[in-house]
Amino acid sequence: MKRKGIFETVRIEKGRAVLLSLHFDRLRKGASFLDIPLGLSLEDFAEIILSGCSNDSCLVRFTLFSDGSYTVSGRPCVKRDSVKLLPLYSVRRNFSPLSLVKKLDIMDSLYALGVAEKKGYDEAVLFDPCGFLSEAAFANIFFLKGGVLFTPSLKTGCLPGTRRTFLIDLCREMGISVIEGFFRLEELLQADEVFITSAREDAVPVVQIGSFRLSLPKGKPFYQRFKEVIYFRTFCST
Repeated sequence: MKRKGIFETVRIEKGRAVLLSLHFDRLRKGASFLDIPLGLSLEDFAEIILSGCSNDSCLVRFTLFSDGSYTVSGRPCVKRDSVKLLPLYSVRRNFSPLSLVKKLDIMDSLYALGVAEKKGYDEAVLFDPCGFLSEAAFANIFFLKGGVLFTPSLKTGCLPGTRRTFLIDLCREMGISVIEGFFRLEELLQADEVFITSAREDAVPVVQIGSFRLSLPKGKPFYQRFKEVIYFRTFCST
């Protein structure tokens, strides 16, 4: 019988877990919603995650099953300098209480990623039933236009990613306009900058969507500034 549960994938850099508290908070909320016992503190979670890393940079997956048992596994983190996205309409994201939970059933995401990779792309862009942008198969999507940051609403069925949460909160702290809404693919193609966020690289620029090539912004791009803030808070703050 297929086991049910939730999971978190945390990146470890130089012995430190990046944005660990956000991962634990999402895990805790998911466990509470699904009535899964979670007898761990943040400190316990940190110790378990760090024990799963054997490299300077790795991704550690913590899987919590419905009976409260868990497993931990690690793999090297291979980062990308840029990504190409394939718009894919055959897989749709649907909003529900479960779309807010990082559950084990990710076959639709794996299928979408497989289709994209077979066609020479790095990721797939997915949409909700009305054709609005939702997310990438394994990442959240952001775009910048006229100094305003945009990202699809959670109502499109996208996952509340840890980097998505961190970036939105950061922008609001700094007085940067950020809009969560319903957007069409054309708005990505007209943006000043497009990037995706995930635990893998924190943020990585999008250089191509379908056959349309995007130009990187002049000067220091927004995604790079975001990465620097995460680095500072991980390694420089006390």
